[in-house]
Amino acid sequence: MERTESGRETGRTRGLDRRAWALATAATAFGCIYFFVRQYFKDGVWRFDATLVNKSLGVAALLLIALSMFLTGWNYFSRRPGRSLALRKPYGLAGFWLGLIHGAADHLLLPALGLKAELKAGPGPAELTGWAALALFGLMTLVSNERARRTLGNGPWRLFLRYAGYAGLVLAAAHAALLKSGSWSKYFRTFESVLPSLSLFVFALAAATVVLRLAVWIAGRRKKGGG
Repeated sequence: MERTESGRETGRTRGLDRRAWALATAATAFGCIYFFVRQYFKDGVWRFDATLVNKSLGVAALLLIALSMFLTGWNYFSRRPGRSLALRKPYGLAGFWLGLIHGAADHLLLPALGLKAELKAGPGPAELTGWAALALFGLMTLVSNERARRTLGNGPWRLFLRYAGYAGLVLAAAHAALLKSGSWSKYFRTFESVLPSLSLFVFALAAATVVLRLAVWIAGRRKKGGG
């Protein structure tokens, strides 16, 4: 019986992982198409290279990480809470690995191919916030297991994952904003391109996720106060 239950749990985990990576692949592919078409409207050229793929990886990473945390608030206020919570960890892990690939490609692959990286040379604010976010998510990945939960204790373990996760999300969103705020403001000033940068939509989701978390906190305080 124990083996059967263990096998079912393993199969369920693998199924959730597959769903997360299917979304990661779809989001990256959509980003490639979106940036390819946007580039034509913006610059009048049809050109596809590794730069567009790397942009798409960054957007997909922030999407998955924001979505993994958005599910917590959504579940809290949903009338039918439950299954979506199981996707939080797979989405977060997929987002972390995409973000790590994005950072490595920006520093190693693009320069090797003679392509211009989005980050400027030198440790500026955009680079520092990006790597700080990845460091936090990497630490969360290391402790997201039963052994770490038993070592730290259930309460401190959950608190660490919660606060590290939202701190990382804020840093990742700040990284995107520092890189792309000029592009966003230019779009709203001139509407030069028919399509805004895809990062704007994902940043909005990240901001909404933080606001939703604050709403959960306020609702929880009111419940305790009412009790």
